[in-house]
This record gives sequence, C-alpha cells and structure tokens, in this order.
Amino acid sequence: MLRKTAFITGGSGGIGKATALKFAENGYNIATTYLTGDVVDLQKKCEELGVEFVAYKMDLKNEDEIIDTFNKVFSRFQYVDCVVCNAGKADKESLLIDVPIEKIDDILQTNLRGTIICNQEAFKRFLKQKHGNIVNTSSIFGVNGGPCEAVYTATKAGIIGLTKAVAVEGAPYNIRANAVAPGYIDTKMTAHFTQKERQHAIDATPLARIGTGEDIAQTIYFLGTDQSSFITGEVITVSGGVLRF
Repeated sequence: MLRKTAFITGGSGGIGKATALKFAENGYNIATTYLTGDVVDLQKKCEELGVEFVAYKMDLKNEDEIIDTFNKVFSRFQYVDCVVCNAGKADKESLLIDVPIEKIDDILQTNLRGTIICNQEAFKRFLKQKHGNIVNTSSIFGVNGGPCEAVYTATKAGIIGLTKAVAVEGAPYNIRANAVAPGYIDTKMTAHFTQKERQHAIDATPLARIGTGEDIAQTIYFLGTDQSSFITGEVITVSGGVLRF
C-alpha cells in the first residue's frame, strides 16, 4: 500500500511538531522545515513510529529556498497528500504607530508572502497529481483583529483570503484548501507571557484554559485528510470559545 506523506512547514514549533506527530501516528511519512529551532526530538519520535522523516532548513523570506525545498520533498516522496503551511512569526506587541517599517516588511514577507509562495508551489505539484490538501495556519486575530498586533493581524487575515481563493481555484482539480485559526495556544509565541497576561488569556477563554499544540493538530489533521473530503475554503477557529480578545 502506498504510504502518504504530509509536508508541514515550521516543524520546530509547538503546533508544527504536534501536527507532524499526529500525521505520523496515522502512518504518514513526514517532511518538515525549520529555521531557528531544531527537529531532533521530532525526528526521533517519528522514526519510533516507523515512518520516514526528513527536515530541511528553510527561510520563508527566501523564495529560492522555498522552491528548492518543495522540489526536494516532492522528488523524495512518491505521494505527498497534504501540505500544511504552518511556519510564521510574531513580534512583540506594540501600537501600529510604533512599528518600524523594517519590522512591517519582515512580518509581511515571512507570514504572508512566504505562505503565498508555499501555496503556489503546493498547487503546482498537486495540479499534476490531480489531488491534494492545503491547510494554512491563520489566527483568531486574522478573523477578529488583534490590538497591538496590527501587522500580524493583517498577515493572518491575508492568509484567510488566500485560502478561500485557492480553494475556488483548486476545486476543479480535486485540490482542497482550508485554514485553522488558533486562539491562545501554549507555544513559543506565547512563552513570553507574564503570569498576569497568561491569567488574562485563561479568563478570556470560556473553556478556561490555554490551548495546546495538540488541540490545533487535531483540527489540521481533520482538514488535511479525507475525513473532510467535502470541506474546502473554510476557516475553523480553535480558541476554546473566545470570540474576541
């Protein structure tokens, strides 16, 4: 039986790692990327699960690196079924008027431009095999807006628009595209929270806890597999019930 492969960007982060493990637990080979972190522990766990694992260093601001990585992944594995565009970054919270132009460019190029190129490269290859699933990681800020996170919000809202457009373009070729919009999740991006900020996040969440990478991974896996074969162009918010921060 042909073993499917899931390609997840940002495998060194909490959501990316949990997502890779979820697919691996279900028999998928795993290809992933990293930039500043490492994937040593992830590799060990995937190999213990008996699946093939590869990782490539990739900077979302570098178009050539993105294209080269997609070439390597799709050349190495016989059948890549799902691409999860998860990698991204956030900066420290600040009012929009205080964000330097270079910071704006950095976040836009990483989160939005980089994700667009990843979707483009995935689409090209899925078009040839007449099948494929794309799952993009947005944010609840992309849905409702986030104070003191205006640029990050703009990129995550852009990813939602991108997802909906790719879903329409891909539908005639059996290519689906969906997005997940996490709320407060216990990852590197929230590790800097003070105890007061952490408690505020818990108090703002009806389910009264901060989410985990596994909470998001469950939804990504659902969207990236045949379990959701009649779903495309959707954004699923995984926030513990938070409507607005």
